[in-house]
Formats: sequence, C-alpha cells, structure tokens
Amino acid sequence: MKKALAILMVLALVASAVTAEVTIGAWGRGIFLPLYDNATDTTTDTGPSWGGWGGDTSRIGYTINGVSDNVGFQIDANVDGGAPGLGDQQKIWIKPMDMITVSIGNIFDDTLRGNAAFGSFNWYRALGNGDGEDITFSRIGINRTTEGFEVAVKPNDAIYAAVYFYDLDKNLTENLFSNMQAAFGYKIDGVGQIKAQVYTKATYEAGTKEKDDMQTTLEVAFNYVGVENLFAEVGFAMATNDDLPTTISFNGITGAAESWKKIALYVNYKMDALTLHLSNINIMGDVGDGTDAVYKIIAGVDYSMDGGIGISGDVTYTGVTVDDVDPVITFFAGVTKGFSNGVIGAGVQVKNNGEDTLYGVPVRMEYWF
Repeated sequence: MKKALAILMVLALVASAVTAEVTIGAWGRGIFLPLYDNATDTTTDTGPSWGGWGGDTSRIGYTINGVSDNVGFQIDANVDGGAPGLGDQQKIWIKPMDMITVSIGNIFDDTLRGNAAFGSFNWYRALGNGDGEDITFSRIGINRTTEGFEVAVKPNDAIYAAVYFYDLDKNLTENLFSNMQAAFGYKIDGVGQIKAQVYTKATYEAGTKEKDDMQTTLEVAFNYVGVENLFAEVGFAMATNDDLPTTISFNGITGAAESWKKIALYVNYKMDALTLHLSNINIMGDVGDGTDAVYKIIAGVDYSMDGGIGISGDVTYTGVTVDDVDPVITFFAGVTKGFSNGVIGAGVQVKNNGEDTLYGVPVRMEYWF
C-alpha cells in the first residue's frame, strides 16, 4: 500500500511539472536621435517612443511568467537607464473554473482594447503621432491607480466580460463602485465584434478618502472583419458628469473639456506586401477658449520587401474648430531591417505647429524574446 501511495505521489509531481512552468520573456525599444531640432537647440536625444524631449531613457524590459492550468503570476520589470523599476503588470491570476479568471495586483487587460499602432507611433511620438492605442476602445485598467482586482469571464469564443476594481489600498468600502470598470465584448462569426463598457473615477475631499464627486465614462465600439484583408473599428465615448471636466492633451491642444465626447475610427487594408492605415479622432468639448472640436487624421503605409526590409510612413493633421489656432502637421518616413527577435531602422520626422518646424532623425532599435 505504501509503495502504491509513493508511486502515486511521484506521478502527481511529474504531472505538475509537465503542466506548470516559469518562463522569461522580454521586450524593449530605444530611439536615438543624433539630430533633433526642438526649435530652441539642435541636440541629441534618447528614449522610448513615448519619451519626448527631456523624457525617459530607452525601455529595457523583461517579463517573468508563472503558468499552470489554474494558477499563475506575471511580473513586468525594466532596467531603463540602468535603474531597476517595474513595468505594466505585476499580478496573481487564478482560474477557479475554465471560464473564469480572477486577478489581483497591477493589472492591464487588453483583450478588448482598440489598437491603431502604426507609423510614427512606433517611432518618436513627440515629432509624430502619439495616438495609437485606446483610441476606439480603452483598455481595462485605463484609470488604475493603486492595486486592482479583476474577475474576467469567457464562457466561449464569442463572449468576454470583465469587472475591474482599482484604488483599493485603504480606501472606503463605500467607494468600491466609484473606482471600477465593467466591459463586455461579443464576437459575431465572420462579421466582427461589438464592445461596450462603463468606467468610474472618484475625486476625494483634500487629504481624505471621503468621496467628493465621481466621473462616469461610457464607451461603445464595433469592429468589422467581413471583407477579406480589411479591418475597421469605430468607437464612441462620452463623460456623463460635466461638473468634472475631462483633461485632454491632444497635439498641443490642452485643457479641461466640459461636455466631453469622442468619435474615433481605425481602418487598415492589406494587399500582399502593402498595408494601408487610416485613423480619425474627433473630440468635442468646451476647453474654455471657444474650442468646440479637436480633430485628427492619420494616414500611413507599410511595405514589406525581401530580406526583412520594411518601408513605412505616415502624415498627421490636427486641427480645431476655432479661429486663429494653427493646425499641427507631422510627417514621417522610415526603413527597417527585421530579424527573428528584433529590428533596427532609421527615419526622418518633421513637425510643424504653425510657429516652428521641428525635425529629427530617429534610429530605432527593438527586441522581443
């Protein structure tokens, strides 16, 4: 009997070892500008795509994942500029049953997120397009502050739903639903996906966790895949509480917008080696200077050649419906050489804000493992 139990224990340990593992992955991107005219000086600069003048150092990131059938963890970390730090996520997840995943920690859930990352968004955004993600549908965790808790349900391939709570550290229980996000997506086979969500964000009395007010934002989106090689997604968002203006920063147009609403579109179409991209973002709201709308159009192209060579470019135009405010125009063109685990490339970027013409020559290096 003892021998049989021992054999069973060994078999259980072996089975556990087969289905559980800890892996290390990595992603990073660095941009070097040997020439950057910022309208004040001609300088050099380094950083990730999102750094901007005087911003961050290059992203040197890695991820440690623990995965089993029902339990796992994720640690995103980085050593940007030689300083150890944390990345996007550090979480524990558990699947008490196949269709339910419960997570706690610093969580982003991008299952339903709108993604229009192309062209200069993947290069030096301070001289190009800084709007490539969340434009049609925000990620789950968009407003997170301190540690969060998520319950996600996927009963089949068509349905995905999640409820996410954040700002949980020593907050009042009565504020739980004042800092939350609830999202739902439904796929129609051969047609596309319908998505909807609501998220809240509380404001507090100074120095306390006594709720002063709360902003509620509604979003809906639909993506279409019914035509071969075509992807299109349109999204609408609005804030419901005009007593809490939504802060916007949109290609030099900055302010707290009352009656905030957004309509956004992303389309791409593939033709063999050629991919065409088009994005359009329209924000309506009063930012206190008579601005009724800010609108942005981004058109881009990617072309793949033999030997891992890629050519890409985009043009953006941002304007406002108010007199005497100049539009912002950017231009980008670049070439890359791809490898199995990374890419290197160089390009030219130009930005005109109506007063100054800024330009840079970015060299991009990127890895993934």
